[in-house]
Amino acid sequence: MAFNSKPKVLLIYPGSKSMGFTFPMGLLYVAQALQKTGIEVSMLHLGVDTLRDLKPDNYLFVGISMLTGEIISNGLEAAKIVKAYNPKIPIVLGGVHPSLLPEESLENELVDIVVIGEGENTAQELARSLMDKGDLASIKGIGWKDKGKVTINPKRDLLDMDTLEFDVPYELLGRHFFNSSTMPVHTSRGCPYRCGFCYNPVLNKRIYRYKSAEKVIAEIEYLHGKYGIYNFNFDYEDEFFVDPKRAYEIFSAVIDKGLKINWSAFCRFNTFDKAIERFGDNFTDVLKKSGCYYLSFGAESGSQRLLDDVILKDIKVEQIIRTIERMKKAGIMHRVSFICCFPTEKDEDLEQSFDCIERISGGNSKIVLGIFRLVPLPGTRIFETLKNEFSFKSPSSLEEWGKYKIPSGSFEDVTWLPERYAKRCCNISLLSNYPFHKDLRSYKEYRNFVYNIDSSYGTGYLDYLMARIQRWRFKNRRFGFMIEPVLFNKFIELRMFLKRYVLKKYLPAPVYERLKRWFGKNSWALQNHKGG
Repeated sequence: MAFNSKPKVLLIYPGSKSMGFTFPMGLLYVAQALQKTGIEVSMLHLGVDTLRDLKPDNYLFVGISMLTGEIISNGLEAAKIVKAYNPKIPIVLGGVHPSLLPEESLENELVDIVVIGEGENTAQELARSLMDKGDLASIKGIGWKDKGKVTINPKRDLLDMDTLEFDVPYELLGRHFFNSSTMPVHTSRGCPYRCGFCYNPVLNKRIYRYKSAEKVIAEIEYLHGKYGIYNFNFDYEDEFFVDPKRAYEIFSAVIDKGLKINWSAFCRFNTFDKAIERFGDNFTDVLKKSGCYYLSFGAESGSQRLLDDVILKDIKVEQIIRTIERMKKAGIMHRVSFICCFPTEKDEDLEQSFDCIERISGGNSKIVLGIFRLVPLPGTRIFETLKNEFSFKSPSSLEEWGKYKIPSGSFEDVTWLPERYAKRCCNISLLSNYPFHKDLRSYKEYRNFVYNIDSSYGTGYLDYLMARIQRWRFKNRRFGFMIEPVLFNKFIELRMFLKRYVLKKYLPAPVYERLKRWFGKNSWALQNHKGG
């Protein structure tokens, strides 16, 4: 392939419209690395763009990031367009899914190369090799095929996080980036823990790497100065708080420097507990004074048996209770997620989760809760257990993985639990579309909760009625025949159709605005109601 000017690379994030715009941090760092190699990089974000925006060109290669599920199907559709334009353009997959299943991914006729693990240095070497018609066998961290023969090269060493530079090319995201009021700060990779539902123990070998506190502060100042952003999140990584001392130093420096920012992050219960042991109330004081407005936690279960023997979470139920009491006392908004449908799970385990939910949500005005059905993901310990011990039949090709439902409301594929229990878990997962943990006695109280605590819920009166029904179901443990969430979702789809194609076009503007107020501003958007 001859190049008359700068070689070009197209990077595609095949996100879903249901999720909308998210920052594809892995691809942005790859784009940064390629630009430093003298390559012209463009990006397509299918969470907000469409395949019609894909501009075919004689690219050096097209890189597509993939996670398990719908994103794979979207990425393969993009690959078909590229190959239809020029079948000689290499399609390079990266991301978690092809890193975990490189051989299987390369079996797809559209795929030429797979980047395994981190992509920055690998992408640079790959680009140089393709330009110079070099030997792919010399590039660490890739899998490739030649005339149908698949080769997996040796793995690449993990990079030093402090070598990553600040000038990430966010501008490649176009107006979607410039319309965003929040930015991620990417400070660490990997996680030292061993959760049975997580890919990290396989992909990152439980190795945790992080930028120094000084580097993180410098990056916050750089992003604020360049883009004028005041809102940051640290949840585009696996676990921000693994080193509580580093976290404490970062946010103490935010206070000392007078940086007026807001931020959110994900935190483990045991690391939070460890931070309190070391710093006492001063830890939550520093979090709040530095601008923390939201922390997310994964409890997974209220059953200590499941936490210890199945999930391998390395936390105690008592740590969950203590941490949420601290968050409640500090007045910081927090989200706690639970999972049901684990292998060997029984009714008594689920009841222990319900008891834990009631303990941490009672009198707690700052908490948001979710209960989700386990979806086994490749590369995880639980996935391998289900395949080996419970006759779980997993997909065996990229196309099949693209149809894998995440999240899933179906019980038919749950081969590891009795059908009755699987149906119950799927019904319970529908509660998470509503604040089922809150006694919201009036529509006004409901709207205040949504506007002030969690705007992901709809704000219409019908949303409030659904929340009351789901609260009744949870309190009375009535999870059979949950037809109303399904019907309500169908109603929302119909409402969106009427809004887009009928009401806005034919109704007088004042009448249309009154309808928006009645249904609720947030409820006027389909993405606020997932599942069902």
